[in-house]
Amino acid sequence: MFSADLLAACDRCPRAGFHSRNWEFSRLHPTEILRRAVDVGLTSDEDDPGQAAGDHVMTLAAERGLDIEGSGVYPIALHNAALADLLTTMIRALEPPWARPADKTMGTLTWVSSAFLAPSGLRLHRVLLVDRWSDERAKAERLGWRCLGEQSVYELPMTVHVVVLGQRRNGKHVGPFTQGYLHPRSRTLRIRKKTGEGFSKEWTKCWREEQDTISRDKWIDQMHADGVMEDSIFEINCDPPAAKLASEIRLLAERKLRQIQEATKIPDMNPGSCWWPTPCQFAWGCWEFQEPSERLGFVRVSPPGLP
Repeated sequence: MFSADLLAACDRCPRAGFHSRNWEFSRLHPTEILRRAVDVGLTSDEDDPGQAAGDHVMTLAAERGLDIEGSGVYPIALHNAALADLLTTMIRALEPPWARPADKTMGTLTWVSSAFLAPSGLRLHRVLLVDRWSDERAKAERLGWRCLGEQSVYELPMTVHVVVLGQRRNGKHVGPFTQGYLHPRSRTLRIRKKTGEGFSKEWTKCWREEQDTISRDKWIDQMHADGVMEDSIFEINCDPPAAKLASEIRLLAERKLRQIQEATKIPDMNPGSCWWPTPCQFAWGCWEFQEPSERLGFVRVSPPGLP
């Protein structure tokens, strides 16, 4: 599938781009499961799209498995299911299901978008899940294939919905979407003090997925009341590139995608990019000089011999 995701994989490492044409690791990283689940929730026509997103996390965790080390798979799956439910509900609100833009022809190739299209057809949307946010990350995202590339192909502005999840510790994100505090007597939920001070030791730290008596809407309302939304979920509006630049980027994308399509020799590995900023799904196989296969735990994303 010719897409921004494939180009991003190739930019990281040509070997990863080569293998991504046909393969992906069966077990999925929790962040990838969360991303896919939120996408399902945003496009769902179910009465409760948040619930649909959470259910999809559990389905993927059961059918594909979590690509993590150690034990605790089920608690981490529950954690991400609750997070997917909350994020989908907040981002989509009461809007109808989101939809993808139509595939776009680029020469003899077909671009398949990973963005969403507004009902008006005049703006692209993208949901970006990050552990933390910085000016450097903002610049990298604006100029990456998933933003600038998509905009150049469709010649439309884009709204990026940035969600700052918080650092991951022991497989769970620590942030206002996932962790709160309960009053020692009334068990009232708080997310953060407006003064920025911490809660006293009498307050009980709690995880969202463990609070059956606190509804999703109550958690969201408390996030608003405690003033954490501004730093946790926000939008960035990106104007489309000028026509000449957009044309050059489209030509670059087509050249690079054609190179990936026509490659017959596996590119050399790039050891410096195998594990940072996140582990590559092909890393351990590359380090053992083995190609992806079903025997090694990979699944096909296209039939043999096809790009």
